[in-house]
Amino acid sequence: SGPIDFNDSNISPEITLKYQASDDVNVFASFKTGFKSGGVDNSALPSASLLGFDDPDPAIRQATADALIYQSETAIGGEIGLKSQFSDRTVTFNATAYYYVFDDLQVQNFDAAAIQFNTLNAGEVTTKGIDLTLGWRPNVEGLSITGNLSYLDAAFSDTFETATGVDLDGRDAARAPNLSGNLAVDWGVPLSNSLELNLAGNAIYSGSYFTNEDTLNDLKQDSYVTFDAQVSIGDPDGKWKLALIGTNLADEIWVNTSGGRPFLEPGVGDDLVVTQNRGRQVYVEASFKF
Repeated sequence: SGPIDFNDSNISPEITLKYQASDDVNVFASFKTGFKSGGVDNSALPSASLLGFDDPDPAIRQATADALIYQSETAIGGEIGLKSQFSDRTVTFNATAYYYVFDDLQVQNFDAAAIQFNTLNAGEVTTKGIDLTLGWRPNVEGLSITGNLSYLDAAFSDTFETATGVDLDGRDAARAPNLSGNLAVDWGVPLSNSLELNLAGNAIYSGSYFTNEDTLNDLKQDSYVTFDAQVSIGDPDGKWKLALIGTNLADEIWVNTSGGRPFLEPGVGDDLVVTQNRGRQVYVEASFKF
């Protein structure tokens, strides 16, 4: 194809104001901008979409090269929040509310007909939400309980036409559940001056979410709950630890991403290819610090 020229630059300022209302209470407000560089989509190589490089017309060759370039993604928005501790610092409460607009969001969709992934810009996505954290250290040595709750509203807020001609304006963004959170418990018990037992558990919740950026309604992952746990013994100062770890103990299977099945003829069937998480895993881990 010859060289495909692309260059990018950006300055992304941000400012944060903090106010310490007391020794245990801080409030803050931030204005932020962000940037992700554009580039050349080499995932399209090789494919029929590159036949224009063989055309004798330089305008067609240039248009073929331009089609491989995706633009930079930028963000602008802000946050307000509170960080606090109460009850002799045994209770921690943090809250953050945010609002961001992502312009030219970079997404990657699978073109089942051309058998290739396409990196492209998706117009605009607006995200807003609230993150809450509550931590508690009860009057039990080594015990701590932490909970997190997140509300997220992330949706396409401008025209974004997919390869199938569907406009996703107004649809929720992919992999962005409206509600998610977890509840974790950790308990460290000294067995001697040189040995400590630790028990930990974590319950995780995710609301439903879209798994692609191709259509208005397909495919959506249902909400789910799963659990992690760990039992370990080791040195109180962390010099060594032997742990039995279980992840996704509920053996819950969920879809992360989805796309059309390769070689599926247009208008024939609705097969999808999906990527999913790992099922239940139980393993032993030994760690040393020196």
